[in-house]
Amino acid sequence: MRKAWERVGGSVRLAADANRSLTTRDTLRLSRECLDVPFILEQPCNTFEEIKAIRNQLHHAVYLDENTEDLSTVIRAIGEGVCDGFGMKVTRIGGLHAMATVRDLCEARSMPHTCDDAWGGDVLAAACVQIGATVSPRLNEGVWIAAPYIEGHYDENNGVSVEEGHIRLPSGPGLGVVPQESCFGSPVASYA
Repeated sequence: MRKAWERVGGSVRLAADANRSLTTRDTLRLSRECLDVPFILEQPCNTFEEIKAIRNQLHHAVYLDENTEDLSTVIRAIGEGVCDGFGMKVTRIGGLHAMATVRDLCEARSMPHTCDDAWGGDVLAAACVQIGATVSPRLNEGVWIAAPYIEGHYDENNGVSVEEGHIRLPSGPGLGVVPQESCFGSPVASYA
């Protein structure tokens, strides 16, 4: 983290996203040894309980990601002061309605968060971009989509893409993309 901060200085915000891989000991050490480096600890430990146990000893903001699989966990995290924000995935939290609820809870408590894609192609990327566009700019920590790493689009005309560091909001109906049926092959089953 120190080397990254030395390289980028104050030009970007940093996050140490451990994806649940650090022990409580290593999380505390990282925070303690980098007191002068501003960054966010995103999902440093494996469980909610591990993060809760060390929360008051950390010197950096904590975001939850992988542990937020339902609204009750988000509400609990906010109520118990376990985190300062969230790295949210539409698919992990349960869809657009649940994500909109998280957005509103975060707005009420002034908690920043992200709206992230889980490698789902244009449809999921469009959902992330659309919900991200409704987040208060002061709380929007960013929208991340996998589009730059995926070849092709389900909708060649309105596919979601990153242009000069910005994501263009899809302009088609609904989420903004109209998947071409030929992209998906023959149906597995059909019900009438």
